[in-house]
Amino acid sequence: MADDAWMANQAIAARTGIPKATVSRLMQTLTGLGYLIHSKSMGKYRLASAVLGLGYAAMADADVVAVARALMQSFADDHGVFVALAGRDGLDMILSEVCHSSSALATVGLGVGEHMPIAASPLGWALLAGLPPSERGYLLDHIRARHTRSEWMRLRQCISDAVHQASVKGYCASTGNWGPNIKTVAVPLIIQERLPMALVCAALPRTRAKSKQDEQLGQKLVKLMHRVRERTEVAGHG
Repeated sequence: MADDAWMANQAIAARTGIPKATVSRLMQTLTGLGYLIHSKSMGKYRLASAVLGLGYAAMADADVVAVARALMQSFADDHGVFVALAGRDGLDMILSEVCHSSSALATVGLGVGEHMPIAASPLGWALLAGLPPSERGYLLDHIRARHTRSEWMRLRQCISDAVHQASVKGYCASTGNWGPNIKTVAVPLIIQERLPMALVCAALPRTRAKSKQDEQLGQKLVKLMHRVRERTEVAGHG
């Protein structure tokens, strides 16, 4: 029922017969793993896409994708880049939408519904950069077990760099993670009462200075993120 979309700990405990203290711990764990979304304003939880098990077509935040699609395509066409939107599915990122430029060669061979590890993806680094430190730390503790010590040291540095870049500039940039010489710029997309997401654009290097291209794409992607967030919030109140 629609009334059950959001539920508080007390209601969940009453329905399941599980003690409220146990329910509270379970809700925190499931939220940290991406299976639930918590609304601080309501003090309630709702299901996230990872728990639905119905693939990307059944995503809980399909309205964000619907708002973003046209804006992303215009961005891809205007700047000759690949653009993707992704959210967290457990300890992975899942691509919700991808847009290729109609006037440039595709730079990245990724499609909607594909998964990639959070720690090994520019999208994941941007998403982690947008999370509160406590939630980021919780995820990093669980992600670390997936990697060897040497891998984790390298990836942890990438994540630290991304968090620093995002805090200073609003975006993080890297080169070579999605193919030789392919430049990526990513931004966190955090919308109230929705799963954290991230936007990324990928481009082939141009003759202009690397830092200048990063700066221009980064600033434009930040503007795109704000437009997606504002239009989603407006639609949600419509």
